[in-house]
Amino acid sequence: MRAVLAGAGSLGRGFLKRLRDRPAPVDLVGVLTAHHGRMIAPEGLEPSLALNLVESEGLGSSAPDDFKQVIEAVSPDVIIECIPQNIRTGEPALGILRSALDAGVHVVTANKAPIVLGYRDLLHRGAKSRAQFRFEATVLDGLPIFTVAANLFDAQIVRVRGVLNATSSVVLETIQDGSTRSRGLARAQAQGIAEADSVLDLDGWDAASKAALLANVWMGGALRVVDVARKGSDEIKDDHLRAAAEEGLRYRLVAEIQKNDDGNIRASVEPVALTPDDSLYPLRGGRGGITIETSLGHTHTWLQESHGVDDAAFGLLHDCRAILAGLSQV
Repeated sequence: MRAVLAGAGSLGRGFLKRLRDRPAPVDLVGVLTAHHGRMIAPEGLEPSLALNLVESEGLGSSAPDDFKQVIEAVSPDVIIECIPQNIRTGEPALGILRSALDAGVHVVTANKAPIVLGYRDLLHRGAKSRAQFRFEATVLDGLPIFTVAANLFDAQIVRVRGVLNATSSVVLETIQDGSTRSRGLARAQAQGIAEADSVLDLDGWDAASKAALLANVWMGGALRVVDVARKGSDEIKDDHLRAAAEEGLRYRLVAEIQKNDDGNIRASVEPVALTPDDSLYPLRGGRGGITIETSLGHTHTWLQESHGVDDAAFGLLHDCRAILAGLSQV
């Protein structure tokens, strides 16, 4: 696949490293960034060169500023979009996804906001132009929850419960282990898992955006991030966290989405003390997990064994391979 990468933050660079180090069915023909320049190369661009330029003198300005002109210049099969999320408007990522799909170019994104704000519109545009948009890396990195859930035939997902934000988990665990919030945040930043604005992690906004996304994709909802009842990690004091640890409890920000019999959907994010019999209790560090319940009465739980930038980059490549394999839109 001829691919243009949009965004070269920690995940964008992680994607370039994965292309550099492992065989993949992706030929890079452009990299577009807000802070490191813009480069297109219709004949192909070595991932190692792109990565070196991003991390040194920059990519220059060989790519047009107009995204539609970029598509015309390099004829990509897919856009890999890793721009930091804007939970208020979804821009500029949402505009890029729309332009790509309208042009018949597949989209693979790690950005939650455009899916929350424009899921039905993006589905419609993709169906009209016969282009897919896939977003496996938006929730739980490379864990293929959307691909698996799409194959739960004759069953609707009616309840979801999950630990969906790694940074808040690291901070809460660090406090329960006797250290400080600032130390926990520093650990998350060192692992490359923290949002550029840590408030999105610690105040529950990131988890709330994922909860809204899951409600809209799996339950046919139309939730905005502000529709999710939200309490952040700061709602629980340090002394309370440490006392809970002595009792064997593990605090995590837990997202819960419930579709009622009348079709109404409720979603919330709040700190929860997980007990040893909880299916999410085994999660340590920044690992996440999710439990879903279906209309047939079945319960499925997926727990991460690893997490982070490389896993999210794997999620992006998973989607590229799914498109190449002709898998259905999730």
